[in-house]
Parts: sequence; C-alpha cells; structure tokens
Amino acid sequence: MPPRVPMTERQRQAVLALPASEVEVVRHHSLDADDLAAIGETRTPETRLGYALQLCALRFPGRYLRRGEVLPTVMLDHVAEQVGVGANALIGFARRGPTRYEQIAAIKRRHGFRDLTRPVRAELSAWLEVQALGMTDGHVLLGRLLDEMRGRHIVIPGVSVVERMAAASMHAADSKVVDDVSALLSAEARGSLDALLSEKAHARQSRLSWLREPPSRVGGRSLIELLDKHDLLRATGVPALALPDAYHPRLAQMAREGVRYTAQAFQQMGAAQRHSVMVATLRELEATLAYAALAMFRSLAGRAHLRAKKRVEEATTVSADQGASVSRGSPTCSTPWSRRPGKAATSRVPSRRLPRSTPSRPTRR
Repeated sequence: MPPRVPMTERQRQAVLALPASEVEVVRHHSLDADDLAAIGETRTPETRLGYALQLCALRFPGRYLRRGEVLPTVMLDHVAEQVGVGANALIGFARRGPTRYEQIAAIKRRHGFRDLTRPVRAELSAWLEVQALGMTDGHVLLGRLLDEMRGRHIVIPGVSVVERMAAASMHAADSKVVDDVSALLSAEARGSLDALLSEKAHARQSRLSWLREPPSRVGGRSLIELLDKHDLLRATGVPALALPDAYHPRLAQMAREGVRYTAQAFQQMGAAQRHSVMVATLRELEATLAYAALAMFRSLAGRAHLRAKKRVEEATTVSADQGASVSRGSPTCSTPWSRRPGKAATSRVPSRRLPRSTPSRPTRR
C-alpha cells in the first residue's frame, strides 16, 4: 500500500472542508467585478447562484462541490448576497443533469482551472521533493501542497490523493539524504564507523556504547575520558563533513532516532542507511561531548577556585591569631618607665659614687 501521512478521520475531513466562519468566507469567497461579470452571463437566478458557489469552492478549499452536499449557511448567504439572488434559488439549481458539468467546464475555461493530470502531477511531485528536503513533518508538507495547488488553480481531486503525494515525497527525500550522505563518506570513514560497532572498549561494551556513556563523576579522570571520546569521534572524520543546510532538519530527526539504536540494531541495517544514521548521531554526540567537557572544566575550575580561596582565608586567620598572641606576650612600649600607666611617678636621682676613704697619715712637724 502506498505511504500516507498519518491523520485521524477528523483531520482528514477538515483538509478540504468548506469555510464555516464569517472571517474565512469573507477572505476566500469575495467576488470581484470580473467574477460578477462572468456570473451575469448565465440565464437564470438558479444558474447564477450555482455558478458563483462552484467558482468559490474551486478557489477554496480547491475542489468541486459534491452532489447533495450541505453548504454552510454563512457561505451560502454571503455568496447569494453578492450575486443578488435569494439563497432559496439553490433548490432549483441543476435539475437538469448536464447543467452542473457544463458550468464546471465553463468555469475552468474562463478562470484557468485545470485537473490533476499526469504532467501536472509530475510537475508537482518535482516541486514537492525539493520542499520535503528541509521538512520532517508530513502535515506541514501537505498544507504547503494544498496551498500550492490552489495558487496554481489545480483542482484537488481528494484527500487521499494529495496525502499519498506528500508521503511519497517525504520518502523520496529520506532516500536522497541517505544516498547523498553515504556518498560523501570515504572508504576509510566507513571502516571507522563500522569499527565503532564491532570493536569492544571493554569485555561487553562496544565503542559506540562507550562513547554514549555519561561521565560517572566530576573529576580530572572524567574530563580526560571526555576528551578521549571527543578525539575518537574527530578521528572518524564525521564532524568535518560538509553537508547542505537543507539537510539539517532531516539529519536532526535521524539523530533522534539513532540515539535509541544499539550497536546490534545498527548492524542489521543496510550499509547506506547505517552509515547515514551514524553520521547524524555522531555529529550530535560530538557537540554533546564538547559541551560536557566544557561544563566539567568549569566545574573543576570553580572547585579549584573555592579551595584556593578557602586556603587563603585560613592562612589569613592563622596570621591574625599569631599576631595577636605575640602582641599579648611581649608588648613593646615607647612610654618612659616613670610615666607608665598604673605606676606612681617617682623622681630618680642618679647616684654618685663616693671615693674610698683612705687612712690619714700623720703629719710631720
């Protein structure tokens, strides 16, 4: 079965639903002078109203009105008011079978609408593949396809047709990205990628699993291990690949998928698919390792700063304590002893030594 964009039944019905709000009706179903001139060429009020309704439906949502389809009241009243016909005139429209088909053919000729033929479909498919390269959401691509068909006045045949066209373009874009990325790899780079899956870092751990393993703790050894992992990734040559910017969204999606794959799951893929998914995964892992190494370096630097600061504070405290103890134990004071506080001021007279007394000699007469 051809691939399809996953949608619920309510989403599928809303894709080509007629506008039911006044804002949408005024935006998409307002008629200009040329439209009113073409509508005025019809003969009866019923055919004029039918012509106007069919023209508005072809412009938005871009499809034919179905036989017996119930029209929103706000749409019917707005179109009937512009045409100048009562809304009840729709009851008598298309009593004759060929009238509806004749009007559709006249509208297509006059206003340039065309069906989705094979040449038109091939033209749209080529445009879709270019648009799908930079997208990862099929719903967004489906919306762009509908807008493009309305802009080119291509009648939308049904939801399932455009749904399969969008899904096929997404699949083609996946295949193109895989083939282009695989073609950029040299034989040596492919061998390095396969070695990450087959070689063991430990007894039961592949190198790919070792690369993904987060660091156990913050420390010098963990930082060295992160740098070793980063060097191993750069040695594969994957981070140096020059890939188009349009591939980045799809490569990011492949990287998110590759994170969940084990080494055994990678080995079960085809060579091109395996190498492309590994390239996307390792490019994201290389950035993750770089950020982790920088964060760990900042943590280690902050820890070293705190330790150094603590040592300086401890040394300052010890020096202050030693200074206080020295000042208490042997104070130095320049105040004279006689004027020290707490001592009475006393005069100190320097003593003079008396000469020794010698025995007197008798005098001679």
